[in-house]
Amino acid sequence: MNGIFIDNMYLTLKVKLNPDKEQHDKLLTTMKKFNEACNYASEAAWHNKKFGKTGIQKLTYYDIRQEFGLSAQLTVRAIAKVAESYSNDRKTMHKHCTQGSCQPS
Repeated sequence: MNGIFIDNMYLTLKVKLNPDKEQHDKLLTTMKKFNEACNYASEAAWHNKKFGKTGIQKLTYYDIRQEFGLSAQLTVRAIAKVAESYSNDRKTMHKHCTQGSCQPS
């Protein structure tokens, strides 16, 4: 394929969820557990001075899966969220609020 280029196109869709009461409650519960897991990972990262995804994952992955009951995908995303927050600021330990925002403590 000399001289042929294939481009990838990614589309992002903005959709509005319209959950019923039970689905709404489950989403909020999952969001709360996710951010609690972020706080757990953040505390472990801070105390062990491990701020990269791999270091945080080695410290916390199995504990998060067991303690918070998150899927593998959500566990990895929580760890990535914490690593990303520390990539910008390592001066203070970060706290993740139940509604999803992140602020240094």
